[in-house]
Amino acid sequence: MTLVLVTGCSSGIGLATAVEFARRGCSVVATMRDLGRSGALRDALTAAGSQADVRVLDVAADESVSSAVTSIEADHGGIDVVVSNAGLGIDGTTEELTLDDFRTSFETNVLGSVRLLHAVLPAWRARSGGRFVAVSSTAGVLGTPFNDAYCASKFALEGLLESLHPVAAVQGIFISLVEPGPVTGDFVTRQHAPAARSADGPYAAARARFQAVQDAGYRTAQSNEEIAAVLWRVANVDAPVFRYQTSEEVSKLVGLKLKDVTGERVTGLTKHWT
Repeated sequence: MTLVLVTGCSSGIGLATAVEFARRGCSVVATMRDLGRSGALRDALTAAGSQADVRVLDVAADESVSSAVTSIEADHGGIDVVVSNAGLGIDGTTEELTLDDFRTSFETNVLGSVRLLHAVLPAWRARSGGRFVAVSSTAGVLGTPFNDAYCASKFALEGLLESLHPVAAVQGIFISLVEPGPVTGDFVTRQHAPAARSADGPYAAARARFQAVQDAGYRTAQSNEEIAAVLWRVANVDAPVFRYQTSEEVSKLVGLKLKDVTGERVTGLTKHWT
């Protein structure tokens, strides 16, 4: 039975992914920073007639990641797939954000995956097999207003894994990214807001215009379950590619960016959002 480790399972995509893999017969280790927030996951697993090993793992803490992976390997005999989902949103444009805001974003959204890779790659290399699937975002390809720290971290995640991909492939290890667009749930409302933001500040009017665009986008958002289904397919396809989008609309947007060698088409689009 395939053993899958999923991070960030207290809500949203992580919760739906843990349930999706469990109901399809995988042995799932569903992790989160605080087991006190595991109630929704446990209820969803029960409703699906499934079960998972629910454990603590904080991707922003070295010891938490290494000790969790070591204990999982000892208890289950090895990890086959990692779904690196845990993520942190930070709202704000650069002038409003502190250096600590950027550090916090990178600790979770980039270094969280690095810590996981450090923990699992030696065993995967030794057995010439393993799959690492990271939840990225359109924000990892397209810079969006008032998401400077989040986009920076997701761009960095994509650069990290794109660099690692061919090297890991030589060892029989698959690396893939999944890029959702807007997703229903509380991820946006749980974002950290900058202390320097003010209702009548220099960015207030641009923020209001962008908020209207963002709200319109979320009216056609995908569900967490839709994203989980894509993650399942990526983890189980015979020969996964590197980059997956979760909808045709997202593919068009990513395609626009990848063909825009000067950046003018993308920045021309995003200027209209503010």
